[in-house]
Amino acid sequence: MRISLVTDELSGDPETAFEIGLEWGIRDFELRGVHDRRVPRIEPHLRRRLVRAVRDFGVSITALSPGLFKIPLPAASPQHSNLGWMDKGFDLAWSAAKAEMADHLDSLLPQSLELAAELGAPLIVAFSFQRGGDRADPAPGAVVEALARAAEAAAQAGIALAIETEEGHWANTGARTAALVAATGAANLGVNWDPANALIDGDVPWPDGYGAVRGLVRNVHFKDVAVEPDGRWRIVEDGGVDWPGQIAALLADGYDGPIALEPHLSPSVASCRRALARLRGLIEQAQNAPKIFSTR
Repeated sequence: MRISLVTDELSGDPETAFEIGLEWGIRDFELRGVHDRRVPRIEPHLRRRLVRAVRDFGVSITALSPGLFKIPLPAASPQHSNLGWMDKGFDLAWSAAKAEMADHLDSLLPQSLELAAELGAPLIVAFSFQRGGDRADPAPGAVVEALARAAEAAAQAGIALAIETEEGHWANTGARTAALVAATGAANLGVNWDPANALIDGDVPWPDGYGAVRGLVRNVHFKDVAVEPDGRWRIVEDGGVDWPGQIAALLADGYDGPIALEPHLSPSVASCRRALARLRGLIEQAQNAPKIFSTR
């Protein structure tokens, strides 16, 4: 298991994130935001500076998170109204959603793969489309088809794709994420396991959710949430995720991929420093615990 850091959790300037991260003993980084834009759609001069910084600082980029498919899923057809002005609005909204999905498949995906190859990143983090209030399962065929197509393009580029568990999306729990991966039939499609996101949508991340995605996990996000009985939730430093159990399970299963600090708290530097201390403590605790059971 390698501790990594989502750069814009620490600073929107990747160079600053690299510099501070290295001082903390972190050499692996996940890229998401660069200043006020999300990769790969950054200014050309910022892209050149980013590539140079990765080389000069000698860091490793574990994944890119371009926000692929973090959008509403277009309906099969627009809503219909007998009122012309309303019918036009429905049609425009549907056309815009279709255009955004096409942009993600035909432009954002290849741009992301190109930047990943340039930076030596082995993984692209993708999402599973926003449900928009629809029932959570099963995922529509259009979701499966889009992810399968993206995974095929990634495979041709020699890069893996991982679906992030995300509240409000079709892959929002461990079980639904695993089912979606299976439905695509794509060998290079795995899971970006975010237990906190799964908890928000009612999962029991460990042991239930992780039990479903075990063997599919390619990247892990480390943050925590507190969920109230009425469903309200908030990001906290130490919340409802059983991180001691989760870390122990990852170690017992021989997981050797990244676990990325993503505290989502302010102030950025202090919250990342505290998250790092907590994660290191959890790993040390799991490593020193008596080996009295197997999670397999």
